[in-house]
Amino acid sequence: MVFNPMVSILTSILPIGFYYLNYYKLIPLLYLRKRTFIYILSVIGSLGIVILFSFICFHLFNHQPNGTRPMPPLFGHSTLLFIVVLFVSLGLRMNFEYKKAQEEKAEIEKQKLNTELSYLKAQVNPHFLFNTLNVIYTLATIKSDQTADAVMKLSKLMRYVILDAHTPFVPLEKELGYVENFIELHRLRLSNNNLIDLQISGNPEGLQIAPFILIPFVENAIKHGTSAIDLMIIRIDISILKNQLQFSVVNNKLSAGSEMLDSTGVGIENTRKRLEMIYKKNHSLKIRQTDKTFEVNLKLELI
Repeated sequence: MVFNPMVSILTSILPIGFYYLNYYKLIPLLYLRKRTFIYILSVIGSLGIVILFSFICFHLFNHQPNGTRPMPPLFGHSTLLFIVVLFVSLGLRMNFEYKKAQEEKAEIEKQKLNTELSYLKAQVNPHFLFNTLNVIYTLATIKSDQTADAVMKLSKLMRYVILDAHTPFVPLEKELGYVENFIELHRLRLSNNNLIDLQISGNPEGLQIAPFILIPFVENAIKHGTSAIDLMIIRIDISILKNQLQFSVVNNKLSAGSEMLDSTGVGIENTRKRLEMIYKKNHSLKIRQTDKTFEVNLKLELI
């Protein structure tokens, strides 16, 4: 039997084509989505096509002296090349996905660091500290029983911002404690016509959340939903059911009515981007405003 080199060339086409099919379609659409059985069937089907094509090429282009019948190349050149291409494409794609995941993780860490620095500037600034310390000083001069509690709340809030929130996720209890302390400190300085109603239900034990995810909406409501004259009401509801957190903030808008945009340097838009980066499809954020109210509804699937 005289071997025709054209067979080798032709039978290399499909395995090489399978590389691109596997790399760009089968792996991302099936293997990475845990549809392993369908992926295996697709690979076996592709191998079957390669073997069939090789068999046809082998019989069409190889000279067969004395009427002998060539053996089908079931484990020949094309099959070996297919196996090599399979593992090479799989290895390269998994390496690409790993690097992509590392880059996303690095971006999240960078975004988180920027957020922490922004919050550090927003919270640890003279305006915030002076207002809080003035309230505490006033409480101290009248020898109020709230003085020690106010100092402790400020201490916990500062500790969380500076020391605790330096990991991708923090215990949900600590994030909720930060929200509570933040609200309590603002209650001390706000006039009686401003009502902040905070309701927390459910068990946060064992759950974790990305730090500073909730507070921008609370801060935004306090910043734009309080007044020295008008009766203003802010309702904050946080409920935990299994691993799902539902968070809502509703506040009145000032009668003058400017747009509800946070100008602290972090902002709602920044938080929206963080949610998309960290929680991807495991969250739902809806923001709605009317002439009189501004409402935020957030749902999170926690870990």
